[in-house]
Amino acid sequence: MLTVMENVKREAGTSYASICRELDVPRSSLMRWRSHQQAGAAVVGRPGPAKVEPLTLHALHEEILALAHGRKRSHGTGELYEQHRDQISRRDLHELVEATRRELQGKAAALERRIEWLIPGAVWSLDDMQKPWLEQGGGHLHVVMDLGSRCALRTLGSAPLAAGEQVAGSLEDLFHRYGPPLFLKMDGGSNFKHHAVQERLGEFGVIPLVSPPHYPPYNGSVEREHQELLRQMNLHLHGATLNEQELPRECERCGWEVNHKRRRSLGGRTACYTLEQGRHRVGQYGRRERKEVFEQIRTLAVDIAERLDEHTKAAAETAFRYAAETWMQANDMIRVSRNGEVLPLFYRFQSH
Repeated sequence: MLTVMENVKREAGTSYASICRELDVPRSSLMRWRSHQQAGAAVVGRPGPAKVEPLTLHALHEEILALAHGRKRSHGTGELYEQHRDQISRRDLHELVEATRRELQGKAAALERRIEWLIPGAVWSLDDMQKPWLEQGGGHLHVVMDLGSRCALRTLGSAPLAAGEQVAGSLEDLFHRYGPPLFLKMDGGSNFKHHAVQERLGEFGVIPLVSPPHYPPYNGSVEREHQELLRQMNLHLHGATLNEQELPRECERCGWEVNHKRRRSLGGRTACYTLEQGRHRVGQYGRRERKEVFEQIRTLAVDIAERLDEHTKAAAETAFRYAAETWMQANDMIRVSRNGEVLPLFYRFQSH
């Protein structure tokens, strides 16, 4: 068609517009065909969207793996979509990214060392969290939990963070009520490192374990308990806020309700019942026995620190944490596993 029109124009000396009217061809189409011909491209293309190179799923998967995957989001997904928007829809790409993120999280969880706390009353944990529960904003929840039974021994709600003296007094009250645990796990918060807290622990022979931040084997149980308490609080509040007098009562109420739920992980028993039935086993550790346990752990920690060949405060805390974990595992207080398989002891105590 284009060749015919060019010949007519040359031989008859007429314009393109006249030829297009005679042949009932839009002039815009003629101009488009001529531009394609001059560019060396096909004069007339197939109908529909332009074809692109086929998408290589293996290469795309490698690009998705290289994204910065967080817990709920994968950063860089938008940029990746812009690179492949002609080959894949946004929805399909997001589905692939989410599937890859879940796969990576599953692999990480399988490789993660998990600690199961076996004896109620043996190991407690301290933790704090902040939520906007108060009318003026803010609000803190201080939790003391027994890891073996998952029983929240205290759920202290207050506007400011619980101060060191307040934490110490709370612990002393709980020690008299339930008997002191053998170990108390805590993070490096200043209120937990307060001298009043350390004095109470020494007085009752409780061995402190300072856990590093974001360490799942030690922090996982407390984080799960927090989520359960938060869900219970949300059920009561429905988005409403409290005043400073109401917050302590509401936190205590939610703690009681959580403690009296039957749990499949506890064989259908409640956390409160499990603690009462099992904490008598810790009673065998009097002051002399607790001192012997501490000396055994400290001796092993020195050996571990020498193997680490580091002489920093962080290395010393790590060595003591490994030593305490080894002692608890050797005395059937904890079970350490990875991907469902129970792990052997990290270190062995020297026989004398």
